[in-house]
Amino acid sequence: MLAGLVGAGSVDAQYRLTAPSGSFVEFEADVLLRFRDRSDSLMTDLVEDPHVLYFPSFGRNLDESEVRDAWPWNAVEVVTDSSAALVMPGNLREAGRAYESYAVLRMHAVRQDPDVACDLLVSREVEAVDGFVDGWIAARLLFGGPAYEPLDELAFAREGGVLAGLILDRSDRQLGGCLQISRERGAEDIAAYRAWRTERYLPPGGR
Repeated sequence: MLAGLVGAGSVDAQYRLTAPSGSFVEFEADVLLRFRDRSDSLMTDLVEDPHVLYFPSFGRNLDESEVRDAWPWNAVEVVTDSSAALVMPGNLREAGRAYESYAVLRMHAVRQDPDVACDLLVSREVEAVDGFVDGWIAARLLFGGPAYEPLDELAFAREGGVLAGLILDRSDRQLGGCLQISRERGAEDIAAYRAWRTERYLPPGGR
């Protein structure tokens, strides 16, 4: 995986995500295939595990101002370690694999032990969102999924090393009762994410 500034050009532009600032992240084909294979494997687990119940559906189309309902932690409700309900944006159907990957990893986290220390809960949530990012990038760049900038930001945040800060800053509901204490403990992570977003991700004077 490569990251740089627009104009450097190292791989085909179809394998590139571009941020509002004009910076971009590029992916070699073999990396994208690994992302695809990982999401395919998680989807297979979801479909073939006889103990798992999941209820996927697509809701209404969401524009970029409605990202709250598109974040994976809001679109996916993990009921138990073997059941989940997914309400995915209707205009992001190609990204179904990303949401399903997230659902599987969230169920895995609950299955390991639902009552863990807050730091470990945050770590597991980062792992689940990481799985979503793999599926999202594969959907965007391999399967022709439509652009949706707020979810692209997850990929850039991971590349920038600030994914945990984004998750805490956006008040991930999967953290439950740990959210507030995790935000307090992760204040530096949140600050690093906000600085990165202002300085690297958004254009000058961006929102």
